[in-house]
Amino acid sequence: MNLSRSYLLSIPLALLLVFPAAFAQHHSGQQAPPITFGSGQVTVGAMLTPSDFTAGKDSSVDLNIRFFDTASNVNIESVTYRVQIFYGSELVANQMFFDKDGDLNIKIQPKSDCQQEELWKCTKYYGESDPIVPNALVSSASSKPVITGPVFDKSGEYTVKTSIIGAKNPKTQTSEDIDFETKLIIPSESQFVISFNEVDYPVSVKNYHESITDLSFDSSSNSLIFKMPFDWNHVGHADQIKYNFELPKNFPPFENIRSFVAKVNDDLMLPQGIHYDVYSKHDRNVIHFAIDNDELKQIQNDPNPLTVAVLPSDSSSFVEKHVSFDNGYSAIISYDSAYHSDKDLVITTTFFDQNGDVASDVRYGYSLKDPNGNETFNTGTNPNLLGIELSKGTETRKFGPMINGKYHLQIVLIGLGMNDLDRFKYSEFDFELRGGDAVNTPKEKIPSWIKNNAGWWADGSIDDASFVLGIQFMIKNKILDIPDTAADSETPVNEIPPWIKNNAKWWADGLIGEDDFLKGIEFLAKSGIIKVS
Repeated sequence: MNLSRSYLLSIPLALLLVFPAAFAQHHSGQQAPPITFGSGQVTVGAMLTPSDFTAGKDSSVDLNIRFFDTASNVNIESVTYRVQIFYGSELVANQMFFDKDGDLNIKIQPKSDCQQEELWKCTKYYGESDPIVPNALVSSASSKPVITGPVFDKSGEYTVKTSIIGAKNPKTQTSEDIDFETKLIIPSESQFVISFNEVDYPVSVKNYHESITDLSFDSSSNSLIFKMPFDWNHVGHADQIKYNFELPKNFPPFENIRSFVAKVNDDLMLPQGIHYDVYSKHDRNVIHFAIDNDELKQIQNDPNPLTVAVLPSDSSSFVEKHVSFDNGYSAIISYDSAYHSDKDLVITTTFFDQNGDVASDVRYGYSLKDPNGNETFNTGTNPNLLGIELSKGTETRKFGPMINGKYHLQIVLIGLGMNDLDRFKYSEFDFELRGGDAVNTPKEKIPSWIKNNAGWWADGSIDDASFVLGIQFMIKNKILDIPDTAADSETPVNEIPPWIKNNAKWWADGLIGEDDFLKGIEFLAKSGIIKVS
C-alpha cells in the first residue's frame, strides 16, 4: 500500500488515523493510565511545547491536553474539560475549557510576583467564552485561551488534574466526570565550564530532577563525566531521570560525532537512552540523556553514588538520509542501521525550509513498511487538522520491535501551521537493518572519532599517560577492538617508541590506514605499556 495523495483523500479520516503506537521522545509530558469509556479505553496526555521550556528564561509555553481512545489513538471530540494545576500540593490554576477536536491547547504566561497567600488567586484567564458551556473558554484553531500567573514560574514537578465533564464520540455523553492525573516537570538550569586543550567551553544543563554535580570532560576517553543525585525512596514513582546538555557547536572532541553511549557506575547503557540533536539550535548541540525506570531498578542495589560517563559511540552504522520536496523544503532522516533484538529503532526527522533553516510549524505524515509488508502509517491524531504537528520542525520516534531486512519509508509534507499545502509533498526511500553490522558504510575496526585523539596526542595536546589511559579505557569498554595480546616479558619497553606516535599522526592525516595504526597499539599491548585485561 502506498501512502499517496489519492489514498489519503479516498479513505475516511478516522481509518487513516489508526496506527500502531509510536511516540516522540522530545516532548515534555506524560500519559495518564487508561480507563473504560463507552466500549473502549480512553486516556489523557499532557505535554509542553517547547519541550525544553525553562522557568525564568522563557516567557511562555503551550500546554497541550489530549483526550483520546487508546486502541485507535483517535481524539474524542466535543470535550469539556476542567483543568487544575498544582505546584506540589498548592493549587495554582483552575479553569474550564471546551474544545471541539479533543486537543486542548492553552498558552501559559508565567508570572512570579504573586503576593497572595493562596497562589491561585493571582492567576488570570483570557480567551473566547463558549456560548453553551458556562464559564468555559474555547480552544480552537482561531482561539487559544491564555493563563497568566504563578504557573510554571518555578522549576520542579507540577500535577495537572484533568476532569472530562462532557464528551461526544460522536453519540456518547459522559454521565459523570472522568478524572485523570498527569505530571509535568519544569527543569532548572545549571551552568558549567569544561576545558579542552586549555580552552574553556560553557555547558548548560537542564535538570529535570535534582541538579547534577561535578561535570567535567575527560580528554583521554572523550567523556562527559558527572555525578547524578537520586533518592532511591522515589524509584517506584520515577518514570525516568532526564537531563539535557547543551554544548557549543565548536567543541572540538564532538564536532564529528553522530551518536553517544553512556556508562552508569561502569555499566553500559543502550544508546536509545541518549539522543544527539545537532539541528534544533543554531549555536549549540544538545545531548538528551535519560535513564528509564527499569534501568534505575537494575542499578538500585549499587551502594556507590551514581557516576555517569557519556562518550562517543561507533558511528559507522549511523545513517543520514537527505530528502527534498518540490516546494523547496527538505528533510534529514537519521537512524542507526545496526539491528539489535534488545533495542528499538530510533528515527529522527528534521525539516528545513527553502533557506536551509530548521522549519517551524510543520505538519507531516509517514508510512513505514517492514520486510514482511506490514505497514505503520501516521498522519496525526487530530481529526480536524491532518498531520503530525512539529512546532520546532524536528522530532525523534521509537519503533519496535524490529526485524532484520529492508524497510520502505515515505514522508509526506502536509501543511505549514494551520494551512494545508495546495498539494501534499512526498519523498521516500528504502533502508535496511542488519544484525549489528553497518549497512551503508564498511565496519571500521576503530571508531572514527578516535582519529582525533591520535592527532591530538601526536601534536602534543594529549600527553603519553593520558593517551595510554584513554586507549586502555576504550579496549576495556569494547570501543576499540584489538587482539587480547599477552605482554611479552622478554622485550620490555619503558616508553612509547617514536614510530608509534608518527603512525598516529600519519593515520590522523589520512596518510596510512587504520591497520597500520593498530599495529602500534598491539605493540604497546604486547610490551605491557597498555594493559588489555
